[in-house]
Amino acid sequence: MFGRERMGECKLCGKKGRNLSLFMANHKDLGSIMVCQECWVKLYEENRMVCGTSGGSGGTCPTCGS
Repeated sequence: MFGRERMGECKLCGKKGRNLSLFMANHKDLGSIMVCQECWVKLYEENRMVCGTSGGSGGTCPTCGS
């Protein structure tokens, strides 16, 4: 497995790359998707993500604190 890195892909804009950082976004319409930083920021600014926890962890949402 050494030397064979998986190439990441943003599920919104299609950007690809071995060094692409992907972030989990709970999209209101698409569910849990992996997106690049630019798309994550855009989703956050447009209020297109679902905040909150799934109920099992007892934690808070790192984005909004609820």
